[in-house]
Amino acid sequence: MPVLLLVEDSAILAATLERFLRGQNDISIAGIAPSAEDALKELKHLVVDLVLVDVALPGISGIDLVALLRKEYPGLKCLMLSGHIEVDYVNRALAAGAYGYAVKSDPFGILEGIQRVLEGQIYLSKGLQRGLLN
Repeated sequence: MPVLLLVEDSAILAATLERFLRGQNDISIAGIAPSAEDALKELKHLVVDLVLVDVALPGISGIDLVALLRKEYPGLKCLMLSGHIEVDYVNRALAAGAYGYAVKSDPFGILEGIQRVLEGQIYLSKGLQRGLLN
């Protein structure tokens, strides 16, 4: 069973996403961190397979967090979560080392992204794939 850390500053969205993901029988949530700084502290005490990272976080941004995690935990996979669908965000996230980029408004896309990233694939939400190909 894969173990995830959710990094999301919106308590309501974090709780909703946690409830949705816990409802999937094959996913475990190790914790929720409301900031990049909290995530870095949590990861010192957790063993996780994947970090779900909000792009827009207070303090250190989600994209900068992914870059830090790539240096500190090279084998740890990150999937970005965002309401931003601009190509610049996606490109910056992938350049920082994210294995994928999922749109927050599509919970089943997030679930698909988790599965694909854990399988070693790169994942982009369907709407983003069309935008990047144009």
